[in-house]
Amino acid sequence: QDGPLKKFLMQQTIRRNSVDHILQTTFLFILNNKKINLKNVKMFVQEILFPTGNPPITKAPNFINLKSKIKESIRLSMWVVISEAICLFSTQKHNNLDSADNSTSLEIIEDTNILNSLKSSDNNKAFNEWLAGLIDGDGCFQLSKKGYASLEIVMELRDKHCLYIIKQKFGGSVKLKAGDNHLRYRLHHKTGLLNLIKAVNGLIRNPVRMLQLGKICENYNIDLIDPQPLTYYNGWFAGFFDSDGSVYMNDKSGQLFITASQKNKFLLDALVEMYGGKIYTMAKVGAFKWTCYRKDEILKLVNDYFKVNPSRSEKRVRLHMVNKFYELRVLHAHNATPNSVLGKSWKNFMIKWDKVVSGKV
Repeated sequence: QDGPLKKFLMQQTIRRNSVDHILQTTFLFILNNKKINLKNVKMFVQEILFPTGNPPITKAPNFINLKSKIKESIRLSMWVVISEAICLFSTQKHNNLDSADNSTSLEIIEDTNILNSLKSSDNNKAFNEWLAGLIDGDGCFQLSKKGYASLEIVMELRDKHCLYIIKQKFGGSVKLKAGDNHLRYRLHHKTGLLNLIKAVNGLIRNPVRMLQLGKICENYNIDLIDPQPLTYYNGWFAGFFDSDGSVYMNDKSGQLFITASQKNKFLLDALVEMYGGKIYTMAKVGAFKWTCYRKDEILKLVNDYFKVNPSRSEKRVRLHMVNKFYELRVLHAHNATPNSVLGKSWKNFMIKWDKVVSGKV
């Protein structure tokens, strides 16, 4: 019969078929959400989504109730859609955050690598400047008639650390000079020598040393680079100090001095301009001496320049004692009685100070 009941049931069947597809695609998402009422889910599974078989409709009340069940199912479905949208947004946001975190992490790693690279580059630059200063003072480039090039650096035995640093970086040999308290570093291996020339070319300032290096550069078809004007924090002065410099005290006046001696006054003029002090003539030995004696200039060198460009020779021991020297002088420890606390402090200070000269440190 095409009565009202049949028409109603057909409408409900069509609605149910259209809803089934939506519900079946969202049901798994319902199960993932713990806040859904379990009773509703059970009803949803047993009576709406997965009914057992497809029996003929014999009881009108069941299908009359279907309308309310479909409404409940649709309500659940709508709730799921909203939940799914929220979850999708959360997932997308989480992914975006992960992506941002990963991007930030990569940027941090990249920035760290750049900083490490820059730091390594700065360290190499400072070392090369120090090496150039050391060579300007105690070094000598040589080129034999047969075209064999070499570098020699001679230093006191107590400063062996400086020579072994250079040997470790460029190769070469360190040997004791016969009948002398000095060590000679020699580098004649071509690869090592070329690496060293590359490191100091453009940093050498001693005119004599530049002429020596120029002959070797010409022999190897290398352009000799002129040095740039000296700047305050250039590592060259630390190397020059390690070779031709000194720190000493005048026993009578109790005054402290940082000095550097050189036959070429040209090198010392730049020190006056950068670090203060004066240049004195040493007529008997045919040389000049740069002398820094003012307390403020000495402390600036010790606490500023040498903090950036540390001395590598044993003279660094005295540089580290300069602040203590001025502290004890302010307390008049040098004039205190020998058995007093200050007198003993001054005595211990002088014992350590003099060890540097004797080479016992």
